[in-house]
Formats: sequence, C-alpha cells, structure tokens
Amino acid sequence: MEIEALNKAGAVTGQKVKVMIHTYTYMKGTMVIYGIPALSLVLGAVFGKEFMPRFFPSMDTDILSAIFGFSFLLISFILIKIWAGKRGSKAESTPVIEEILT
Repeated sequence: MEIEALNKAGAVTGQKVKVMIHTYTYMKGTMVIYGIPALSLVLGAVFGKEFMPRFFPSMDTDILSAIFGFSFLLISFILIKIWAGKRGSKAESTPVIEEILT
C-alpha cells in the first residue's frame, strides 16, 4: 500500500513501517464516507415518495423515490469529493510514521 505520511521515524523508501492514524480522524472519515451517503439516499427516497408526487402525478411513487434517492446519493458523493479535496491537506488528518519495523 502506498500513502503519504509524516516521516517522524526517518524511514527511507522500501522499509516496512508502522503508520498511525488518529482514532478521531478515522471515525470522522468513516462517518463522512459511509454515513452521509446512506443518509442522503434515505432522505432522497423519502423526499421523492412523499413530496414529488404533487409535481409528477402520473409517475409511480416508487420510481420517484428511486430517482430522488439516487440523485441525492450522487450529489452527496460530489459534495464529499469537493470537501475532501479542500480538507485532505490538513496536518491533523495526515497519517504519521511512528516506527520502522524490522
């Protein structure tokens, strides 16, 4: 695996190292990557089923639910990508090489 990390241990290319990622950063990333899209999918499906039939009376509510659910999901992925691009270079979210393994 190849990642960018702060090299506090003074490792060189080819060495096996122990990389530390802060628990808070890991949990926050997990929530962003999995939680927000899942929530967006559900909210979009409910929005499509409950509110959109007024504007599209001839369409099946399940079809509207699927369309808006997946639309919200796609939008959430785009927003997360934009947010991650701005946030990715922060020092607090950067992994750190803790030690060199033998």
